[in-house]
Amino acid sequence: MSIKIPYEHRKDDIRRVLVERAREGNTITYKVLGIVLGIPPRGPWKPILDALSLEETKAGRPDITYLVVRARTGYSGQIDFMRAEPLSNEQKASADNTIQDVRDYYRWH
Repeated sequence: MSIKIPYEHRKDDIRRVLVERAREGNTITYKVLGIVLGIPPRGPWKPILDALSLEETKAGRPDITYLVVRARTGYSGQIDFMRAEPLSNEQKASADNTIQDVRDYYRWH
């Protein structure tokens, strides 16, 4: 029995929006991503972003889901698959490095 992931049918659309943001050198808030895709801003986002994250890293690409951030902090709600609240300095450093890796990768791909 497989578990149904909310918005799984929109995974390619989510990835497309995130690739566009990466090429622009930008992040996107959960709310704006929801508005762009017609998904409720509160998601739930975690299951589909986790699935996308695993798919991206398995393919040898940097984790593009780090570009989806909270408006209040400018960082993802989870970093390295761990809740990012409160946000530690280590999580900030990890996220900053990954976001830069994503931007660098998609500048050339």
